[in-house]
Amino acid sequence: MARIYRRHRYQFNATIISLAAALLLFGLLYIITDWNPYILWVLSFSIVTFGLFGIDKSLSKTERTRIPESVLHLFTLLGGFPGQILGRIIFHHKTNFKRHPSFTIVLVISIVIQIAVIILVF
Repeated sequence: MARIYRRHRYQFNATIISLAAALLLFGLLYIITDWNPYILWVLSFSIVTFGLFGIDKSLSKTERTRIPESVLHLFTLLGGFPGQILGRIIFHHKTNFKRHPSFTIVLVISIVIQIAVIILVF
């Protein structure tokens, strides 16, 4: 029972820290640039998502506690889909569709959501 609790606490902590990093990056970019806020949002979450994929790949080699897949999915859905694409290609991480079909499915869903946002907002 304690093991399950620790896993959920780690997942919560990874999510909160990553969200804070993405929002901080968004805020900094918003202050120092005059770019469209949507572009800044996607850029911020993509950078963090890319970093999460790199960290998870590194942790997978050392058999340490890894970043939960749900966190990777969440950041992809929040706008980090370009970071997921680059992270999967550069780190060659979660690219096997037979072993990890959810990553491709979430990527497609995220792209559809972002296209819908662009059509509705712009």
